[in-house]
Amino acid sequence: MSEILDIVNDNDEVIGQAERDRVHREGLVCRLVYVCFYTANREIILQKRSNTKKNDPGKLTTTVSGHVASGQSYLEAAVRETVEESGIEVSADNLKELGVVRADYVQGDYLSNAMRGLFAYEFEGTAADLKVEDGDGAGFETFNVDELEGELLSNPDRFAVVLADEVGKSVVRNVKKLLDS
Repeated sequence: MSEILDIVNDNDEVIGQAERDRVHREGLVCRLVYVCFYTANREIILQKRSNTKKNDPGKLTTTVSGHVASGQSYLEAAVRETVEESGIEVSADNLKELGVVRADYVQGDYLSNAMRGLFAYEFEGTAADLKVEDGDGAGFETFNVDELEGELLSNPDRFAVVLADEVGKSVVRNVKKLLDS
């Protein structure tokens, strides 16, 4: 049995629950979170997804990404996923909320229809300080935030669809605003 997720409507209201595998097989709308680590040196740390992942295998995505479990808030899931996928313990106060957006993607028979909670975290370490999650991750790469925008445009195939799309581009723009303020 796979993880149980909340199913939501277009207003992000919970209308039911389903197993994770069913959600992505049938294209039900669930909730996902993304946490983008950035540093005072204007760097963004991205995670390379494992080659065994069902969607975006071997591609770069936000430092942390994952499903919101049934009954969890976006913020609770972001805190949990951050520990699981990076080894870094954060509190809710450490995360800057960047909003929730609806974005739907199809990759073969994998349907990812979701309300996506976006967060940023100012990280004081380096990619070498992060722990790769067994089976899900394949390492981390660091990009200058100003250069990442160009890289997303010139080499979109290196990146997970969510990062190469408008969702990811808005995360990068929001991180730049945080750094510039």
